Amino acid sequence: MNSDSEKIVQRIEETLLTYCRQQGLFKSGDRVIAACSGGADSMALLLFLLRRRRDLEIEVLATHVNHGIRGMAALADANFVTAFCRQNGVELFLYDAVREGVEIPQNPSEEWARGLRYGWFDQLAVQEEAFIATAHTMSDQMETVLFRMARGTGLHGLAGIPPRRGYYVRPCLCLTRADTEAYCAALGQNYVQDETNAENLYARNRIRHDAVPALQYANPAAETAVARLCRQMRELDDWLSGEAAALLQTATVSNGYEVSILRRAEGPVLDAALHALVSPVRDAEEKYISLLRFLLQRGEGALQLTPEVTYKVKDGVLLRLTPQGIRPPPAPPQPFTEGQFFLPGGYFVEFQRIKYEEFLKNRPIFKKDLNCCADCAKIQGNLILRTRQPGDFFRPAGRHVRKTLKKYYNELGVPQEERPLLPLLAEGSEVLWLWGSGFAEGCAPDEYTNEVLTVRTEKAGEA
Repeated sequence: MNSDSEKIVQRIEETLLTYCRQQGLFKSGDRVIAACSGGADSMALLLFLLRRRRDLEIEVLATHVNHGIRGMAALADANFVTAFCRQNGVELFLYDAVREGVEIPQNPSEEWARGLRYGWFDQLAVQEEAFIATAHTMSDQMETVLFRMARGTGLHGLAGIPPRRGYYVRPCLCLTRADTEAYCAALGQNYVQDETNAENLYARNRIRHDAVPALQYANPAAETAVARLCRQMRELDDWLSGEAAALLQTATVSNGYEVSILRRAEGPVLDAALHALVSPVRDAEEKYISLLRFLLQRGEGALQLTPEVTYKVKDGVLLRLTPQGIRPPPAPPQPFTEGQFFLPGGYFVEFQRIKYEEFLKNRPIFKKDLNCCADCAKIQGNLILRTRQPGDFFRPAGRHVRKTLKKYYNELGVPQEERPLLPLLAEGSEVLWLWGSGFAEGCAPDEYTNEVLTVRTEKAGEA
């Protein structure tokens, strides 16, 4: 490797390492499966993770998906990735749609291929108790935002692709596609070219070939500018989401939300709250937000979002109807703060921070094993109060094991109908406190503790 190549590699790897740390993408001991198509972006991602895995303190694995729609070219891509992983000692999880008996549509769409791919990723993440790293770049970010704008989007859509979502992490959002190609070239790494990327069969390709170059003509740093806009929109969206969660908490009654309280909210906050109610059920398109807002204004009526979920206004309350009857929606995620939270399903949680000395004086009032208490210094980070999400993990106190939340709920025998509403406190996919189980392994106070976070819980209807 010549000096110019060394400089390119060092610059890009330092950029990636800084971004991973700033976004808190990895923790020591994480298992990370790189989604690798064999293209420049995904090869750059896999190379970076392998070369810097000691710095990141992670285990690196890989997966490749053959959608069954490109014949021998797709088989050649799979063989390419397989050979690379074999040469570098990387465990590879290969998914072949044809071998799995998947029925391939005559004219498969991008959405179909994406659904197949992410269905496999979801299954793999849970099976291997691992995170899935995808190779989305700043270039993908720009194309995604332009595509959403063309279709019609709101603030949430303008926030773009997030650095992490559940067990998905995206370390390369700080790079452009040109950066990943330069990185591969500097390391002498070949990559495959998907011939369909050169064709204008899909809307995203037309955006890539026509709209993006036009914007780059106006501003060569257009990708960076759009990425900056996404960061700003994401910060604003996070703030609005917190306000929306507080609104829904205030409006919560035993079986739904009080319409009069929702009506009094500021427009953007109300829209964010309605987005939080729609998004777990289906794509929160503007028309559904508008229709739900209209129901509140009219004070009566119903809106069917899917065959399973209908929202209805009756007797001044917004209800969520399902085939099983009235079921309140899960509480939307909100940033963790001290205080009291009244959540759907009759769940009440109170978080309080106290000095360790005061905690010791009042220790008898706390539950055994200190499961309802944590050392504040051990749970610092971007904590979110929410309900379960796919890929959540929990380390039960005193067990020295890490389980998927789904397996843990199965082990406890928690009824399926209760699981969507049970509150928890999490950082990313790592659950730090769980209703009924307390704080996770390693969070308990000790002799070095300065402040303690205590949790008090109540459930409506329970003595």
